[in-house]
Amino acid sequence: MTADEVIESYVRDVGACLPRRMRQDTALELKALLTDDLVAHAQSLGLSPDREMAIALVKGFGRPSEAARRYHERPALIDAADTHHFVIWALGGTVALAILMALDGRRELGQDLFLQWLGLLVIVFALAAWCRRHWPDALRWTPRPDPDLRSRPLAVLACAATLAFPVFMYAAPETFARTLFLGNIPTDGLALAAEFRQSGLRIVTLGLLTASALLYVVVAVQGRRVGWSRATELGLTGLLGLLFPAHAGIAVFASGTANSISVPFFGLIGAIYLLTLMYEAWHEWTRVSLSRPASAKGGPGTVPHSLA
Repeated sequence: MTADEVIESYVRDVGACLPRRMRQDTALELKALLTDDLVAHAQSLGLSPDREMAIALVKGFGRPSEAARRYHERPALIDAADTHHFVIWALGGTVALAILMALDGRRELGQDLFLQWLGLLVIVFALAAWCRRHWPDALRWTPRPDPDLRSRPLAVLACAATLAFPVFMYAAPETFARTLFLGNIPTDGLALAAEFRQSGLRIVTLGLLTASALLYVVVAVQGRRVGWSRATELGLTGLLGLLFPAHAGIAVFASGTANSISVPFFGLIGAIYLLTLMYEAWHEWTRVSLSRPASAKGGPGTVPHSLA
């Protein structure tokens, strides 16, 4: 292999790492640059260019992919700005799959689903980054109102909905189904087991669900969420996320068929609560307070030091 062939081989590999639209021009430019450098170096030594000189020259330029980056910086598969969202979804999926795996008992199934979940996330986030680069106006940022503001009518509606579902459904599943379907379907299979009816798990869970509904009343009165109500909401969500999967390990219904059917649903409900907890906890962690501390407030006409 001659010196020219070494340079051409290197240029081809560099060009393969570049976008098609700039590949040809960049390859010609790089070949001319390397050839001139090689000739100049050989002349300074009083020698003719050879294979060893060419190899030493291109090695100094780095691997072809590194040299290509000097002409075109390849975007990351997942944007750096999306890292925290990717981690949240990855951890959330891991929690949900861990619960399902614990209920199902098949570890291999959980491992396969975990790898599939991570692969799906990579594809989704890569597509989102690609779309933002090609259609920046389609996903442009838009201002949003204060996330803690709550519409009072909607808060009252959320309270009523929570009392109907899941409080009413959890407290009296037979009556709930009979009311929902106007008595047109049999509900005997939804009868609660005697031991579960008086169990501490049921009493605590029902109390937490009721507290969640009452929290909406507080928010409706205040018209917004405040520090203690946000913390209470996080606590209730986390506790319910732990308690619902625990239902899968006991006989909730008198019917064995109903119990076998309900096991994955209890796990799914728990996973949803835990995912919600992680999402809300992240929002709380990234919260930015725009109110200035009392010590930092000046009197009328005070000019901030940064503007003085």
